[in-house]
Amino acid sequence: MLGQFIALAAYPILTRIYSNADFGVFAAFMSVCSLLTTLGTGRYEESLVVAKDRKEIVDLLGFSLKLLAFFSFILLVGLALVRKPVFSFFKMESIEPFWIFIPVTVFFTGLSFLLNNLATREKQFKRITVAGLTQNIVNTAGKLIAGFSELTRTGLIFSNALSVFAGNFPYLSLKKFLTDALKNNGSDERKAALRYIDFPGFNLGRTFLSGFSINLPFLILIGIFGEASLGLYSLAFTLLYRPVNLFGNSLYTTFFENAASAMRAQKPLLPSLKKYWQYLCFFILPCFVFAFFIAKPVFVILFGARWEESALYFQYLLPWMFMMLLVSPVYFVPIIFKKQKTALILEIIFLLLRWGALGVGIYLMNFQAGILFFSLAGLLFTSLNFAWFYSLISKYEQKL
Repeated sequence: MLGQFIALAAYPILTRIYSNADFGVFAAFMSVCSLLTTLGTGRYEESLVVAKDRKEIVDLLGFSLKLLAFFSFILLVGLALVRKPVFSFFKMESIEPFWIFIPVTVFFTGLSFLLNNLATREKQFKRITVAGLTQNIVNTAGKLIAGFSELTRTGLIFSNALSVFAGNFPYLSLKKFLTDALKNNGSDERKAALRYIDFPGFNLGRTFLSGFSINLPFLILIGIFGEASLGLYSLAFTLLYRPVNLFGNSLYTTFFENAASAMRAQKPLLPSLKKYWQYLCFFILPCFVFAFFIAKPVFVILFGARWEESALYFQYLLPWMFMMLLVSPVYFVPIIFKKQKTALILEIIFLLLRWGALGVGIYLMNFQAGILFFSLAGLLFTSLNFAWFYSLISKYEQKL
């Protein structure tokens, strides 16, 4: 929460030193990096939490590190050779000048994913907190310094790359795992990777499609409606999705480890989850309702008159983001109940639904309509996910 406060408190300054278009380009860049990072780790980082013993953890970590390094190197070489036609094909020429930062960001973000899950397995939650705080402080300070130095888009992207690099240092306490993993036997690593093949087989596809569908506006609309419109949406999305996602991921980290331990001991899962959901409904839901009614004047006061349209997108996103707070901490449910295949199918359906929602806005040539239908699609599918997760947990507890 402290890290998020530091990051978000800087936005009234950032919105006055960076343009709408700067934010749009940065959002598109981050969307590309986010999707590529998912491919780079193969989602094997989550297998570290459910691995049977230390030997298996080391095997999986070694395989994941080599996979990430290889993917980042191929990405570097590929972009160096064919970046212009690739970015031109996807109508993302505006991020082409910053191509060198993509493999760097992917590698260090992927590394942080691996170390975060390893720290979760080792119950080193303070390390995770310090890492997140470090990343937010470095990122925010870098953006402010770059903005006042008139580095604009380069400053935004460089600051983010520097922050994910710095965010890995608090995990130095895990260096014994890393050294053992780097010296590990390749044959043992491949065997461990095959035992957990469901993670890249199903969970990778599910996570990639989920990330792709969430980032669809940044990947598709930038070439149709331009960088400035996308920048207005990105501010609203960042102010809501960033804290919701970080808060949800923090709880996901804790709940995932607790659920895996509880299932090994054949203990119930619902009591702690129900307390969390009740807390959200009683204390957080009223805040979301209040935020809906005060969004427009607050945006104008905090960020300036040119960002008033962002308040509208903020209002569109609020119901969906509240449902994400309910669901994201239990996104591990298909993993622990081995329903990754079903989850993958549902994500494909969701992607098509969101694509259709944005298609309405493109057909009408109305950016606001596209974002409204996109948000409604997110709300619908997140609600359905919640119902499905709850039914899986209920069936498990009935068998206890």
